[in-house]
Amino acid sequence: MNVLIVCGGTGGHLFPGMAVGEELLERRHQVLLVVSEKEIDRVATRGAKGFLVESLPAVGWTGARPDRALRFGWRMLQGIRRTRSIFRSFQPDVVVGMGGFSSFPPLFLASLSEIPACIHESNAIAGKANRLLARYADIVAIGFDAAKSQFPRSKTVCTGTPIRAALRATGNPEKDGAKKTILVVGGSQGARGLNKLVADAAGKVSGASVHWEHLTGAADEQAIREVYREDGVDANVMAFCHEMQKLYRKADLIVARSGAASLAEIAEWGIPSILIPFPFAADQHQSANAKIFADAGAAIMREESECTAEWLAHEIQDVLTNDVRRKKMAESTKPLRHVDAHKKLADVIEGLHKTKGSAS
Repeated sequence: MNVLIVCGGTGGHLFPGMAVGEELLERRHQVLLVVSEKEIDRVATRGAKGFLVESLPAVGWTGARPDRALRFGWRMLQGIRRTRSIFRSFQPDVVVGMGGFSSFPPLFLASLSEIPACIHESNAIAGKANRLLARYADIVAIGFDAAKSQFPRSKTVCTGTPIRAALRATGNPEKDGAKKTILVVGGSQGARGLNKLVADAAGKVSGASVHWEHLTGAADEQAIREVYREDGVDANVMAFCHEMQKLYRKADLIVARSGAASLAEIAEWGIPSILIPFPFAADQHQSANAKIFADAGAAIMREESECTAEWLAHEIQDVLTNDVRRKKMAESTKPLRHVDAHKKLADVIEGLHKTKGSAS
């Protein structure tokens, strides 16, 4: 079976797409990842073994202003032409869209060609693109049950959000008995506000021996490193990390945005978290994601506009010094973990090919 997975543009689309792609490769299927031309996609897919990789022009809706709408339409036409070429050479048996308007050309052409199609929605509030694309899909796989009501019920199945093999929890945590480790992750869409907030809070944390692992993104790396140095904070600052499993293994607490892929990994590793949603996320979907974790008792959630360095320092200090609270939060992540989401989504894709593909 030839499976085309459209998963470019953000880490929240790309990494779950790669995760289910890994499982399909294990099952001896051919997998083509269709990504965007963004740097994150080039870096993440470089050296990815077994995958075929093609790129499409990035397509994003930025408003109805005439010049923006014209640019959107032009990029969409470019995407459709490029997709036709990819279809001719790869001849997909199933097309899978992981979200975003870049999924439109492959899903639209799959519908015209009667090729089985599936979309995956990771977030609690479905993106505009996936709500539109649902009409072209045979099945809608979702990461949170909360998204079920936003799609035709007959098409929907909850699989969870797939996690790449390297990031699945294995072995025992590597905790430092002398120090607690805080992992700070901004996500691919926007870390600047979070970076500044955490750096300002770090020097105010007392009552616990703390080590910080802070992933800032390239733009803020040097500035945040300097803040920690000036405040005498024990911190390792990196733009990115390609071995996140090592950081998850030793983290006692995570401060993060609340993209669905990040939350899936937090639940996978059972780590308490303080979630500060990206304030400009479409339809406030990160806030909806974070609320699910907060309501379960697995996380503390607050909107960025309501956060202060003093509040954050107090919450971090309380979680790290209160063993009962920290363990209760960790335990509360368990019901949020979707075990084998990559296998469940791969089963959906194979089933779709067997039912619709064989019928056609």
